[in-house]
Amino acid sequence: MHSSIDHLRFSVAALAFSGLVVATACGGSESTDPGSTAPPPDKIQFTAGQVRSLDSTGQVIVGANPTIPDLKSLVDSTLLVFTAGIEAKRVDISTNLTTAPLYVVGIHRAVSRSSGSFSTWTLVALDDPSKLANLIEVSGFAQSSTAAPPASVSGTIGDGSGVVNAMLLQVAAGGVVTLWHANSGNVSFSSDAPGAACPEFQASTVVTCALETKHVRFIANSPTGTGGAGARQASVATTVDVPAMRLTYTP
Repeated sequence: MHSSIDHLRFSVAALAFSGLVVATACGGSESTDPGSTAPPPDKIQFTAGQVRSLDSTGQVIVGANPTIPDLKSLVDSTLLVFTAGIEAKRVDISTNLTTAPLYVVGIHRAVSRSSGSFSTWTLVALDDPSKLANLIEVSGFAQSSTAAPPASVSGTIGDGSGVVNAMLLQVAAGGVVTLWHANSGNVSFSSDAPGAACPEFQASTVVTCALETKHVRFIANSPTGTGGAGARQASVATTVDVPAMRLTYTP
């Protein structure tokens, strides 16, 4: 079950995406072809072609599933972080969603106001740099009565608060999606201080972007997926460091 907190998170994602100048991601990536004999790379810098391919696949997914609002948020978040030039890092995630290597990135949105502040965290894991095939999204929300946005959150999935959530997603031909919303587990996010500016992001008076290291661990369990699909789970039992972008809003 999703609360008003989820809708707030989705609104901030849309604001971030609309304010983004979609620029070419620089650098290259090594092959992640399952048929390749080379070991999967530890990190991937997404190319302009891969970002365009992700965008194309994402639009097919959203268009084929207009009744699932979570998908647009996930697609927007994924494109946002890659078009800003953030590297994806390979992380060993224990899951029965896919056997392919999974690459993760993070987004930390920090909204600062004199009357109070809040932070949202999003972790996106995907297995293919050229299209959206198998994805995991884990999210968190924390608020404060001060002007300083929270730097961490921990919570229990399915406890009714909506503070942390997770979903797993699998895309078939034609953008047909099987979706699993986790109903049990736990999530912990914490963020280091922001570093250098994001390489491919045009800041404004409302939002700035900085590189950040996010520390994450989670367990997410879903007993069933859409269309009667069987149970899926994903977990990172020991805290891992994840490359992330920090979007700081000063409305």
